[in-house]
Amino acid sequence: MLQRNTIVRLFRYLVLFTLLQGISLAVSSEEKTAQQSLNPPAISIIIDDIGYRKRDGNRAVNLPGDVTFAFLPHAPFSAQLAQLAHEKDREVMLHLPMQSEAGKKLGPGGLTEDMSEQQFLAVLKDSIESIPFASGFNNHMGSLLTKNTTLMKRVMQQVASNDQFFFVDSKTTSESVALQLARREGLRAIQRDIFIDHEPTPEFIQHQLKKLVEQARRKGTALGIAHPKKETLAILEQWLPRLAQMGVRLVPVSELIGLQQQQKIALWKTRPIKIMSR
Repeated sequence: MLQRNTIVRLFRYLVLFTLLQGISLAVSSEEKTAQQSLNPPAISIIIDDIGYRKRDGNRAVNLPGDVTFAFLPHAPFSAQLAQLAHEKDREVMLHLPMQSEAGKKLGPGGLTEDMSEQQFLAVLKDSIESIPFASGFNNHMGSLLTKNTTLMKRVMQQVASNDQFFFVDSKTTSESVALQLARREGLRAIQRDIFIDHEPTPEFIQHQLKKLVEQARRKGTALGIAHPKKETLAILEQWLPRLAQMGVRLVPVSELIGLQQQQKIALWKTRPIKIMSR
């Protein structure tokens, strides 16, 4: 009896191992398809929080390659630096302040839960219009507001009237519904994969950039967000020109969104069609 129970347990372990191996191979196959559909893999980097420090903003806008820049609304140097980025053929975004759980000060152009609908939409419209050449936006902070389905739907419906705009969920909370609602309203949308410099040390920044490249190699695309900090800019000035040697492309965010859509189509085409029997 003891021997029979041992055999049964071994058989169950064997079945479980086989199932897990099958799942692992399926995931590996999908990642391989993603890599093949994007060769070489692509990354985008957004530099957030631009507009208050002119010198750092200028240095950021002069980074080599197709870096994307997100400008705070109504900041003293945002319009000027957005103009400069546009002249350099760089992608320009609005970095839209949204209420956080910590209650941090948002600055001008921020959206909060206690606004009337009329006030909310007026502030949103003014913020969009304050950044010349903006073709998309992402949230600045927003750990509270991006969880609010009603207000995120309001934002996305308002912005969706401009079919040239795209949205990036900065993903400041795992409970964000912003990406889902943006896509539901017909906006091209994507979410942040990696924050690059929330610890402003050279070692940490380099580690995060390595993770960004590794994810792009594994999944085909990756999106990182950084800030115009002196440590970050110094590393990016040296690191960005070496991307080609790493076998990775740097593309504007709008292009990365298109590449992700291509990946989804490629993965869909490779999946077997299940025929339901009656």
